[in-house]
Amino acid sequence: MSLIRTILGFVILLILIHVALFYVNIGAGANTVTQAVYSLGELLESPAALLLNAVPALQQYLNPNSFFTVALTAVGLYLVLYLLLGIGKKG
Repeated sequence: MSLIRTILGFVILLILIHVALFYVNIGAGANTVTQAVYSLGELLESPAALLLNAVPALQQYLNPNSFFTVALTAVGLYLVLYLLLGIGKKG
C-alpha cells in the first residue's frame, strides 16, 4: 500500500509542477525535462477531463475546457485516492 501511496504522491507533485510551469508561461519545448513534465501532466490529467466532460451537472459549475480546472480536479481526485488508501492502515 505504501508504494501505491508514494506513486500517487509523485503523481500529485508532477501535476502541480505542470500547473506551475503553465502559470509562469514556460513552454513545453523549453528543454527535455519540461517536455516530459507537460506530456506526463496531460496524460495524468486525462481522467479528470473525461470526468468533467461526462458529467453534465459538473459543467454548470466547472469549465471543462479550462486548463486549471482540469489540472486541479485531477489533483483533487488523486488526493482522494491517496487518502482512501491510507484509511485502513494500522499503525
